[in-house]
Amino acid sequence: MAGKVSTKTTTVKQQKISTKKALELYKNTLNFNVISRYDPQIKQLLFNTSHCVLYKFNDDEEEWVKSDYQGTLALYLRDFQVPAQGTIPSYQDLQTLFCYGLILLNRNNPECFSIGLLPNKVSTHFFPNGLNSNLGVSEMCAELNDNLIIIKNLLGDIYGLWIFNEDERDKLFKLIEFCLNNTSSIF
Repeated sequence: MAGKVSTKTTTVKQQKISTKKALELYKNTLNFNVISRYDPQIKQLLFNTSHCVLYKFNDDEEEWVKSDYQGTLALYLRDFQVPAQGTIPSYQDLQTLFCYGLILLNRNNPECFSIGLLPNKVSTHFFPNGLNSNLGVSEMCAELNDNLIIIKNLLGDIYGLWIFNEDERDKLFKLIEFCLNNTSSIF
């Protein structure tokens, strides 16, 4: 019995990528590579914007002071490390515990600004009295106020991020809120 063998040819369509998409991928790759020089623990770039200006709140004067930091801002996921069970984590342990990073690649000088973000569930677990018991800050917080994304870190410092594009500002704020309020278990 002679059988007829059918051959199927699979045609692979080459998908053309738009110039805009190619430029975005290239920009993200460059940003990832630059950030990895400052923080080798970077795992995934979550968000970036081309222009951000950093302000710091001066408690004594009760006013915002524009810093010398401005440039590309990126939010990224970090390869973090949970301290061993039963140990009291130190300030140094905190550096490896940060799950997310926020970095401003400064155009004004070689020094960049960065801040680690830690879900509040994690910070209250490991630092229930805060890093400085005099301050009692055991959670980071963020709020959107006028044109600034305001972030208070675990040391009580308050920073304002000014991003020109309102849509990008809103998107970044929602991502920061997610990072801080994420209830996924990392233990």
